[in-house]
Amino acid sequence: MAISPDVLASALQELMPKYSEMFTQWHPVLQRVVLKGNFSRNVLTGPYREFNVVTDGPGQVTHVVSGSELIGGGRRQNAQRGNTYAPRMIYAYDVPAKDLAEASGEQDMGQIIKSYPELALSDFHERLADQTVVGNGTDVGGFLTFNGDTTYSPDGTARDGIFEFAATTAQTDTVHGLVKSGGAGGVTGWHNQYGLITSMGTDGRRIMRREYFRAGRQGSKFDKGIDLMLGDEASYLNYLEDLDDHVRVQSVENDHIPGKIREGVKFLQADFFLEDAIDITAFNGGAGRNGVIYGLATSSWHAYTLGHDAQKETKGFFDSRGPFRIPDQDAFRYELVLYMGMHCVQPRCNFVIEGGSIP
Repeated sequence: MAISPDVLASALQELMPKYSEMFTQWHPVLQRVVLKGNFSRNVLTGPYREFNVVTDGPGQVTHVVSGSELIGGGRRQNAQRGNTYAPRMIYAYDVPAKDLAEASGEQDMGQIIKSYPELALSDFHERLADQTVVGNGTDVGGFLTFNGDTTYSPDGTARDGIFEFAATTAQTDTVHGLVKSGGAGGVTGWHNQYGLITSMGTDGRRIMRREYFRAGRQGSKFDKGIDLMLGDEASYLNYLEDLDDHVRVQSVENDHIPGKIREGVKFLQADFFLEDAIDITAFNGGAGRNGVIYGLATSSWHAYTLGHDAQKETKGFFDSRGPFRIPDQDAFRYELVLYMGMHCVQPRCNFVIEGGSIP
């Protein structure tokens, strides 16, 4: 008995929640944002989201000495408004009607799912991972990128990546519509922390600790500080080798490093992960910046999706839509729809470090 295109669509609806979990496992930053409760599904009144950035207190203090002083008051206008746009992306793939006609039973259904939607979703995830940490995801250039060496275009207009590879006083990019603190008319405190490692064995741990603590001192609102770190393979392995010099291993048959790479390793109170998507050769700067390590205070990051009807415009989080008969072809089209944006409300609570790939 052949498999109906609608039956395949129903099977996808049942499996998509599990596939979404697969995505959060692949990309630790989204996993932490979702699990911390900062993932919200919003219906915006306009094409973008705005948020307030307060750069100073709203009032002033009067020192009373004689008791006859006039108390200074009034409200100081110290709020800036950042904005973020969500890109709408559709991954479309076609399933030949011939394959559906020849398929029968659960085994054939499982094979079709492995051959088409499962691979499509995995490909979509891989592209987004590349885009987020490097900014070179194929056909997903509208999604936010951490890499300040490049731009992303959620609404067709180029926007700077979040992390700038420069001292805080020299950061001049415009992030979320606000000029960083080193630029002309820049917003006070609107910058990320930055560190440059000479070599991991020389000053690597010192620079990592310095930027970790600098980010953690930026305010009480995000008191947990840096809780997630992502590094390229060379930087991650150099850090592990540096740990070897400081840890006494009780048995030569065991290793103090976690055996499962997705368990990560602790750096102070943060979980440090090797992120395959960080390809340092894709970065600008000397020798691909000689390694890149991102440090994130995930409570300062927010994500949101747009959409109402799961069957029409979809709710925007890797939702499956279809089937649609393709005119003049014996095939049905299915779509994965992502309408999602991310933004950081306090870049100064986060850091980027380069140079870690040098032993």
